[in-house]
Amino acid sequence: MIDQDVLQRFIFSDSDVRGEIVHLNQSYQTVIQQADYPANLQSLMGEAMCAVILLTATLKFSGKLSLQLQGDGIVSLLLVQSTHKQEIRGNIQWQGDTGTLGFRELAKNATLTITIEPEKGTRYQGIVPLDGDQLNQCLENYFLQSEQLPTRIWLTANAEGAAGMLLQKLPETTDNKNQHSWEHITILAETTTHPELLNLSNEAFLYRLFHAEQVRLFDQQAVIFKCNCSKERCEQTIISLGRQEIDDIIQEQGHAAITCEFCATSYYFETDQLQKLSSEAKVKKEI
Repeated sequence: MIDQDVLQRFIFSDSDVRGEIVHLNQSYQTVIQQADYPANLQSLMGEAMCAVILLTATLKFSGKLSLQLQGDGIVSLLLVQSTHKQEIRGNIQWQGDTGTLGFRELAKNATLTITIEPEKGTRYQGIVPLDGDQLNQCLENYFLQSEQLPTRIWLTANAEGAAGMLLQKLPETTDNKNQHSWEHITILAETTTHPELLNLSNEAFLYRLFHAEQVRLFDQQAVIFKCNCSKERCEQTIISLGRQEIDDIIQEQGHAAITCEFCATSYYFETDQLQKLSSEAKVKKEI
């Protein structure tokens, strides 16, 4: 039976190579059902969600990781965020006919960034060069150039679910034996097919690829869709507009509504609520 909405880590006991597998089902469906995504944007979202979960799992931190694609092409914005607890959300903004366009065409003239926001510590942002035909290739090159860690990533998605696998050579690896192990393991992994990655259980999938290797699977971790939007956050957004703009909204509309692009929850603000926020914006400006 296929594993659903789980992340699972594994290691090779006789070499300095680690790995992760993720399967997304309900969490993925929740995201793509928020908008009428064409098939290729569904796949892009599924791959990006899997990538973010895999990337988050490589870090030992408490906080949030974001993958953002922003440009002036058909896809103007793709944003996927996950916490260290594998609480994930995502959104794509696009215009025009996506047809059967692939990743590079959809991401034309775009910038791809990874942002790490630890609960304690310094915010980090890295630019991912768009030097691959697929998202996984761009991320592999990013790891090689910025982290100097040989990393291989496989991503796939269809209308029902999404899946991904990451293999990474640990930084302690320096001798020829371990280099040979990395090359051997990645050659085996190259026989991966998208249907197998999507439809086999983690145990069956790893046995298919690495039945002659010593692989240790760790406990599964649940992945869930969770949006951190709230009325309080919307209030702060409105306050940030400034008193004059809030007063203009009161004069022209008498009310305001903010709909979260991640979960489609709407927050309504009547005139008296906006007047209160206008007063708070005035106080903040004076301070």
